[in-house]
Amino acid sequence: MHESKYILETQIDYRKKFGQYFTPPKVARIMAEWVMKDKPQTLLDPAFGLGVFHDEIIKISNGSEVKFIGYEIDEHILSHYDNNRNNSLMIINTDYLEVRTGTFDGIICNPPYMRFQKFLKRHDVLPKIEKQIGKKLVGYSNISSVFLVKSLSELNDNGRLAYIMPFEFFNTGYGKEIKKSLLKKHLLKHIIIFENEKEIFPDATTTVCILLCKNDGKDENIKITLIKSEEEINNISDINNSYHREIKPSELPYNKKWSPIILSLFSEQKIPVGFCRLNMYGLVKRGIATGANDFFALTKSDITELKLSENNICKCITKSPQIKKAVFTEDDFFDLYRRNKPVYCLDVKDHNDQSVINYIKFGEEKGFNDRYLTRNRNPWYKIEQRKTAPILFGVFNRGRLKVIRNYSTAINFTCFHSFYPNYFFGRNELDRLFVYFLSDVGQSIIKLNKRSYGENLDKFEPGDLNDCLCPNQDQFSQIKKEEVEKVIEIAKTNQKLAIKISNELIERIINATTG
Repeated sequence: MHESKYILETQIDYRKKFGQYFTPPKVARIMAEWVMKDKPQTLLDPAFGLGVFHDEIIKISNGSEVKFIGYEIDEHILSHYDNNRNNSLMIINTDYLEVRTGTFDGIICNPPYMRFQKFLKRHDVLPKIEKQIGKKLVGYSNISSVFLVKSLSELNDNGRLAYIMPFEFFNTGYGKEIKKSLLKKHLLKHIIIFENEKEIFPDATTTVCILLCKNDGKDENIKITLIKSEEEINNISDINNSYHREIKPSELPYNKKWSPIILSLFSEQKIPVGFCRLNMYGLVKRGIATGANDFFALTKSDITELKLSENNICKCITKSPQIKKAVFTEDDFFDLYRRNKPVYCLDVKDHNDQSVINYIKFGEEKGFNDRYLTRNRNPWYKIEQRKTAPILFGVFNRGRLKVIRNYSTAINFTCFHSFYPNYFFGRNELDRLFVYFLSDVGQSIIKLNKRSYGENLDKFEPGDLNDCLCPNQDQFSQIKKEEVEKVIEIAKTNQKLAIKISNELIERIINATTG
């Protein structure tokens, strides 16, 4: 392998351009052993890279020749690979997505990981792939998923496939049709997930998993393996027998998010009976996307210098670190304002105000009007209209999910998601919901819906939070109003103690559900 040399000689921006993230040889060995199980005659690697899968397959095959075809679009990476090792290897320097490859007994791949919108040839390539597989691929947001769909259509009867995929694909909209196909055709046999992917995949920008498939049409349980450390990989002699859980395909509905289901198999935190989705109480929406925060976010000094009137600005939390406590009040807001933090947002009501006209002109001179979001708005400086949200959720979190009970009148940028309670159920349960989100049990249950991005960084989309589970109204009624108010008052100064009391209150609900 020439991975270390290649990384030293190749800039990170170049590798990101091609979505190049390397497979550790130990992981490649597990995948290679899977595809070699039935002694295939033909093998395909759609994203050859530096040939780690071919190297491992050569070791396993013990000198017996297997026709191996690798596709690689990047000439630069191929220049680092020694192509004189095996006469049965054919490397084709072209884009896998642009060609008809035929079918294979085995397919093994770590596909490029990049947003499909960055794939410049997508408009030419998509119709060809759709014709080949007989499916529409509109909405597929990551190129790795398109690689997988194409490869599945190229697998011979009884052929085996091993693919590295971003774990988040189990939760996405574009993943539904892939999951449907995996289940309907009984292709998916085994899922490998990693507890500490950064130790095993140091370059990974998201949590990864491995899909092991076989085109045998057999309806059987899907095996789940959880690998916690690099050392555990060394102890796996046969992945087919190295699994921790089994799950029936019927327990993985294609139209549901799989991450919570899979992670719950390994979680000590079980979902209590009777819990309902958060969207019964209201709706979580993303914060305001300005497209140019540097222009829209304003400090006290900015407002004074620009002579902006109150009619053309609004209170706004623009950065997550601005809120450090679990309860945020109007006094907290004005403390930030006095300390000259950017806690106001341009919100033009008087378009004829000369101060506003001057600032908009400045923005246009700086090119703020020509950014992706702003150039698609009319006028470009118009922001989305939002009401103040009484509960805020952090978008990116390490450790605990950041949950804020917001008593200020400030709206917020996309650094937070906003929860808006409905009239019938949510308004009366706002404070109890906050106490639940603050508790360790609530945090554990909510995190079953998280998306992980490496280095213990979790991300939540509004849909992830809307789907999370929480006590129903009857269960919440076991917590008295004055008990909730006490937690909120304590949380203003002592979050640790507030969490402790929240745990006791939510534990009361849990105990009642278990009898």
